[in-house]
Amino acid sequence: MNRWFSPRPRERVNELFGRETEVRRLINALESNSWVAVLGPRMAGKTSLAISSSREFAKRHGYSVVYIDLRNSTTLREATERILRNLPRGVIKKLEASLSSITIKGLEVRLKQNTSASGALEEALRSLKKTVIILDEVQKVREGLPQFLNVLSVAFNENPELLIVFSGSYAGLVKKLFSQTYSEGLYARQPIEITLNPWERNVAEEFLQKGLSECGIKISGIELEDILWELGTLPGWLSAYGLRRCLGDEHLKALYRVSESAVNEAKRELESLLEGRSPSAPMVVKLLSYGATWSELERTGISKRALHSLLNALMNDLYVVSKSQIGSRVVYRFTEPAYRKAALLISGG
Repeated sequence: MNRWFSPRPRERVNELFGRETEVRRLINALESNSWVAVLGPRMAGKTSLAISSSREFAKRHGYSVVYIDLRNSTTLREATERILRNLPRGVIKKLEASLSSITIKGLEVRLKQNTSASGALEEALRSLKKTVIILDEVQKVREGLPQFLNVLSVAFNENPELLIVFSGSYAGLVKKLFSQTYSEGLYARQPIEITLNPWERNVAEEFLQKGLSECGIKISGIELEDILWELGTLPGWLSAYGLRRCLGDEHLKALYRVSESAVNEAKRELESLLEGRSPSAPMVVKLLSYGATWSELERTGISKRALHSLLNALMNDLYVVSKSQIGSRVVYRFTEPAYRKAALLISGG
């Protein structure tokens, strides 16, 4: 197995490339008994960082790690059942006896209809011993989210052996959730935020060269230019390209396949973001592919308020648009190639 290229999240820190600073920060945060929120754009490696760093901490301090993917959990009840399903069987058995609220069918865990999800979750979390729980895509839990965070807070405060790591690709929303909950007094302190950005160009080049050399492939300068032009420097897409090359694809075939996947995913994300927004929003998004000033974006007919909301979502929620000074002009532009291409495929505008 290639050390650097994998379709799955990395589980050991020695398999994590170019994130040494972030690994140290996350481990230090856990050692200081802090909540941790790992934020950043999709394919930046948030899950890999959360899992590998938590496992390294666990190895040093005798903890266990439980990873929970909340992408398909939109309610507190669904999130609770998914968390319980991933806890040690011994914990679930104890809860079944003491709460009479959980039905176990093989690996399936369901709350009884009249059972409080928050009560069952709090009891489960309070009973854990030396455990780090990673809650991935926490922003997907829309219904009952304040209660969900409150339960986590109570369990965290009352169980000194429980540590929690959050991650989310809709980073701005995750930050807003914690900020709102903090202001409402649901927990005593905000999480330590660790933001993953796309790699610098030199780090991306070194990653590709090292990974491909392990497969006996020497990459040319022209091929490197092709890759970074088409895929940018997000680790996930570069890893996908490298894996395809190591499995036998030629350069252009691997590049085309990964670029196609990246653009399709970016298009779905942008279409979801544009739902319910101004009819002029698709044209704004298309202009961002080339780079545009605020006044140029306003000429699409979008209102100032709607434009501010859209740019804020793209810059602070998804981390896919940057603002830069070019001469006397302030220009907004997509940072990654996949989003620039995807924006041009958006209908409307």
